[in-house]
Amino acid sequence: MTDFPSPIQNTENQPDPELVQELLQKLRQKEGNWVEWGQGCAYLQKVGYNPQDIFEATGFEPIQQNQIIVGSQVYNSLKKGGAPQEVQSYYSQRGSDILYELRLLTEEERASAAELTFEHKVDADEVKEVARAIKDFSRLRHLPEGFSAHPGDAVAYQTWKQARQKSDLQLRSRFIAKGLKFAHTEAARKK
Repeated sequence: MTDFPSPIQNTENQPDPELVQELLQKLRQKEGNWVEWGQGCAYLQKVGYNPQDIFEATGFEPIQQNQIIVGSQVYNSLKKGGAPQEVQSYYSQRGSDILYELRLLTEEERASAAELTFEHKVDADEVKEVARAIKDFSRLRHLPEGFSAHPGDAVAYQTWKQARQKSDLQLRSRFIAKGLKFAHTEAARKK
């Protein structure tokens, strides 16, 4: 995967018009992958293009630009955070919506959460709950008894808490099943 070119500016501190046109053409023709598109949109915004101008020139709607820009930033943090190559490769081709939801996590949490979402084939709807569970878990002063710091245990802990609050056995069983799906340690499974 190649990164879009870095800003090349002339003496008037303006972006190189040829570079901007090349970038707009790559986006219009959807050359590269979504991570590169996000980097391209971010660059164009940085040099003064507003999201509506980019949309009119490339077909990328402003909301989509935001998702792929933020998703590409999260993707870059996966590399820095030590996510396995298999996870990086998977998310370089798809999953901007999944990675977008991991934006509020720390770099380290993002890498482990991306690995978790990859392993469990988490979809765009479920990833919001996963990200929230990991974030809430990280705010706890001490690890709850029976749960490790692994993101799977964080999700299991949240579903365990939710299951305990339900009196409807069928609903409670769903939460327990979900917790068991994500639990990483044997101690969390037993809880």
